[in-house]
Amino acid sequence: MAVVPKTEPQEPVLPPAPAPLPKPKPAIDPKARDAAKKELANHRRVTAWPVHRWPLEKRIVHERTRVHLPRTYRARHGSDVRAVWPGTDLNQFVHRYYSEGVGKRLREEWPNYVAGEAVLAKRHEYLGPDPRVAGYWVDADGEYHIKWYDAFLKDHWVDNREWEFDVRLNARGEWVEVDDVD
Repeated sequence: MAVVPKTEPQEPVLPPAPAPLPKPKPAIDPKARDAAKKELANHRRVTAWPVHRWPLEKRIVHERTRVHLPRTYRARHGSDVRAVWPGTDLNQFVHRYYSEGVGKRLREEWPNYVAGEAVLAKRHEYLGPDPRVAGYWVDADGEYHIKWYDAFLKDHWVDNREWEFDVRLNARGEWVEVDDVD
């Protein structure tokens, strides 16, 4: 004789709890947004480091990539592209590149914003009167482009165009920068 187990009563399955209704987004005050954008822009200008001086902070690259280094102001004469290896400090790499001298032929062709005679011209002298590195923009290929700010001309540019940024509220309700290069 075969033993058939007794069927046990099953507990009813409860439906999942309904999802809470999303909180309505607070209306963004345009004055607060403009004030936050102005404050963050001033902070970015103050923290931009002059390319002819040694950088005070490190920016370590964690994977092999390339960095685009404009030859002149707004990359009017193109850019050099250099490979950067893991563990390289990007700020020191940029500083060393722009501290190098340039050849005599280039000294005569490109406008030098620092010294008219350009006897011992360095690369940074062709970027503007007071070029400063304000940060980096990483493109879709993972390559770095330098965000420049010129304190004398009050101009900001990356490659051959101006760069802008916007501010948005994060999940905690704080204003944060959002790059808007393109």
